Amino acid sequence: MRNETLSYILRNIKLEKCDFLENNIYYIKKHVRQKIYSPSLGREKTHYTKCEFLIIVDNGIKKGIIYNCENNDLHWYTFHKWRNQGVISNALRTGIIKKVWPMVKTVSCCCDRNENEEEKYNMTKHLASLAGLGVSEETTPWISF
Repeated sequence: MRNETLSYILRNIKLEKCDFLENNIYYIKKHVRQKIYSPSLGREKTHYTKCEFLIIVDNGIKKGIIYNCENNDLHWYTFHKWRNQGVISNALRTGIIKKVWPMVKTVSCCCDRNENEEEKYNMTKHLASLAGLGVSEETTPWISF
C-alpha cells in the first residue's frame, strides 16, 4: 500500500470506531478500496479488501499507522510532522506486533522516488528488529512506483 494511501486512511480513521489496545495503540479492521489492474479487462478495476491497521496516537493526535499486508508483510507510515520522533519505533518496542499479528514474520522495504535507498533499507532493518521481525529476502531496496 502506498504512503499516500496510508496517509489518507490515517487522516480519515475515526478513533471511536477503533479498539484501544495499549500504549496509545488502536486497532481497526476495515474495508479499503484499491485499484487493481485487470489484464483481462485491459484496465484498472476497483476492489474492496478487508484490511487490518494499528493506529498510533498521542494525546488524541493520530501520528502513525501500521498496515498488515495479508500477514506476509507490514507497511508503516508516520505523518511528516511526527517523523524522526520515535512514533513507529516506540510502538514496535511494545511487542504489539507479536501480540496482534503473531503470524507476521518479516517486512519488506520499498522506496519512493525521493527516498535514499540505503537509508530506507537500514531504517527498515532497524524497525523490523525492534518488532522482532526479519527483513524479507525478497526485499528490493530500489525504487517502486
